[in-house]
Amino acid sequence: MKILKVIIPLLLVILLLAFLSGYRFTALSAAKSHAFLTKDAELMDQYEIGSTGVFLFKSDVEQEFRTVLTQKSGVFFSSRASMYIPYSTDEIQTVGGASFNYENDAGSFISVVSNDEEVAYIEAGVEPNIERKEIKKGERISFFFPFSEQIEFLYPTAYDEDGNELYYYGYPRETNVFHDEEFKWHKTGEQ
Repeated sequence: MKILKVIIPLLLVILLLAFLSGYRFTALSAAKSHAFLTKDAELMDQYEIGSTGVFLFKSDVEQEFRTVLTQKSGVFFSSRASMYIPYSTDEIQTVGGASFNYENDAGSFISVVSNDEEVAYIEAGVEPNIERKEIKKGERISFFFPFSEQIEFLYPTAYDEDGNELYYYGYPRETNVFHDEEFKWHKTGEQ
């Protein structure tokens, strides 16, 4: 009986410390407790590879999309990394993206919304893992690859129904001066 009086409070203290340190019992609850995620954030999508979770949220208050990564550690999950993309009025917008390489898991994720009627499909990936997904105006599509690659090196490209390149994702071509705000979708042939 004396042992239980010591063990139970000790377990409660350990659980409390784990909770205060950001550890949760589910991947989603760990993602929702991420320090940079606002209370109004709405879950849009989620993926899982091994012990890593990828969650895409939308916050109208912050006017941003946030990709939150979670990892399993024993029986708990924690979230230590996130990436955000502000809302924009671009014809094609990346709304989520992440690339990770943990001890046992690796992955690349990109999610895109098209507001251009001419865009019929988007391709992304690296040989031999190139994926093509059809998209309509106002739709969102996501690509998830089981390997780690920087998002721009997945070469996301938007095409019309005839296979003509309309947009590419990355920095402007034919320049050696790069600014963060220029890392986005660009209309092919425009500077």
